[in-house]
Amino acid sequence: MFPKRRGPSMPDNISKKALGIDFGLKRIGLSLSDDTRTIAFPFKYILNESLNKTLSELKKIIDEENIGLIVIGMPIGLKGKQTEISVKIGEFIRGLKEKTGEETEIAVYDERFSSVQAQKSLIEQNIKRKKRKEKIDSVASTFILQSYLDRQKNRQGKKIFE
Repeated sequence: MFPKRRGPSMPDNISKKALGIDFGLKRIGLSLSDDTRTIAFPFKYILNESLNKTLSELKKIIDEENIGLIVIGMPIGLKGKQTEISVKIGEFIRGLKEKTGEETEIAVYDERFSSVQAQKSLIEQNIKRKKRKEKIDSVASTFILQSYLDRQKNRQGKKIFE
């Protein structure tokens, strides 16, 4: 009923959701934010069968869910070096950029311990082992996305008070 109000410093794509991605060789965990990019929620996982099929499925989700930002977890080794999977993620990101074009922002975020955090969280919730296996990827992507969103909000808050 009422038009959305935007301050002069708020970009137009802020009302679009963010998509979190925990890339795995077998499964890719996905999470979504709310429209204000404040809270991340587990969404689902998709099977990583082939790059083309995965990218097509993600493009469909991006369009259906009104995604303006994609945050991809990048596992950097404990010594700060690339890992075998980080090379695969680089290929994935290049393909995703081609598929989405300039309209969707893509950010990479260090996800070293997201799977460990997700596992602990599911255990604390008394989720049975079989169900944990089904949920771990989307929960890990939620940790990645929420960490990124929190960091961005903290940066914006510091700018206001500096």
